[in-house]
Amino acid sequence: MNKQNVRSLSEVMGGVASGAPEPRQVLDPQIQESIVLRGDLSGLNEAQKKEYYLFRCKQVGLDPAAKPFDLLKLNGKEILYANAGATQQLCAIHKLSTQITHRERIDDIYIVSVRVTAADGRVSENQGAVSVGNARGDALANAILKSTTKAIRRAVLAHCGLGMMDETEIETIPGARTVPMVVTEDVKPIEQVSEGIVFMVPNLEEAYARYATNDDWVAGYLDMVEKIENSKKFTVSDKMTRLDQLEDVNSFIVDTIRMEAKASYMLLTDGIGKVKQRLALALREEGSE
Repeated sequence: MNKQNVRSLSEVMGGVASGAPEPRQVLDPQIQESIVLRGDLSGLNEAQKKEYYLFRCKQVGLDPAAKPFDLLKLNGKEILYANAGATQQLCAIHKLSTQITHRERIDDIYIVSVRVTAADGRVSENQGAVSVGNARGDALANAILKSTTKAIRRAVLAHCGLGMMDETEIETIPGARTVPMVVTEDVKPIEQVSEGIVFMVPNLEEAYARYATNDDWVAGYLDMVEKIENSKKFTVSDKMTRLDQLEDVNSFIVDTIRMEAKASYMLLTDGIGKVKQRLALALREEGSE
């Protein structure tokens, strides 16, 4: 399996270190008034909306051509919100790793706590919560995954200073309607913005590998699972712990694959499940000796 080795977005955007600093971008006063005083984009024309969109992308180094933001219409107002592409880009650009620190159920609410760690060691934490009601089986599993996704995305956005909603929160707002952000042809993609799909391993700040496609990523993940299972250095208990840690640090990508590529996701979960079953059986056999 070939791993992609491409320049990071920070290298692409940074250019040479010498030379005059880039002029600070200033928003049109009418746009500032609409955002600050009314929290609403609906009064702006298409050119002004595009200007604000590009301004927000530039603030955090996102590729505008990848359309990381869309519009939410609610009660006659329009606001910008972050879609799944925004959090994917942010994790790659800032080399963020995510870790699930706590899960709990309070009455019919399932809560997940997530910690985001940057390459410089800075840490942020946030939570995601969903109502599970009396859900069972697949419905309960999907609700738990949704809570995990919400926690990860909220933590990533907060860590990067983006005080806005993400698309997982919009589902719970009655009457909300999403509208794709119109990006015209003159918005050029940043060269090589995609670094590939990041694969992380526990206790390693840098990405262990990057893969070009979901299928390649799943194959790489299952290869690592096989290495853990066959390792002679770890006890059975250690292997199960390491598999859980591997899932935690890659939970964002796993959940993205679940939404975007169901066949790849089923292959992944089936492979992990079989290995865990074998390890659980081995652990029970050890206890009976």
